[in-house]
Amino acid sequence: MNDQKLEIDKLIMEDWRSLGFYYDFDDRVSVNQWRFFGSSRGLRNLVHLIAEYAGNPENAAISEHEHLGPYFYLTILTWDAPTITKNHLAGTIHDLNNLSNIISKKLDTAKAGETFNIEREYGIDNTVTAKFFVMLDEFDAGSMDELIISGRQKFVNQS
Repeated sequence: MNDQKLEIDKLIMEDWRSLGFYYDFDDRVSVNQWRFFGSSRGLRNLVHLIAEYAGNPENAAISEHEHLGPYFYLTILTWDAPTITKNHLAGTIHDLNNLSNIISKKLDTAKAGETFNIEREYGIDNTVTAKFFVMLDEFDAGSMDELIISGRQKFVNQS
């Protein structure tokens, strides 16, 4: 393993840690889903990021967006209706504020080891479910990156 790969892996893991949660897209189950892993505090950072995005007047126009995480797979997107797809969490500024409130309220009662989903209560046109895994307070978001853990990241780093 060369030093450059180790350095890139460390940077990616630190990006997850600073985000406070890890996410991935799981299309191996019968219902496609974004999976979010984090302590209650870490997942509240997602609530904060969505609310911060919605609170920025520059994001009010349709198609404005912000990428999340080190790989930028998931975006928060301004759209004309609330929806969760394989690419984004989307909606009007009002919808996105509602999404952050839904997640926050579910986190208020969720305990470590529990999961909860966001489905139709956010948007009727969702093609994907958002599933939240509430982890222990000591959870390390950087430890979940399957590309790094499996060694597949080396192919990405060599591109």
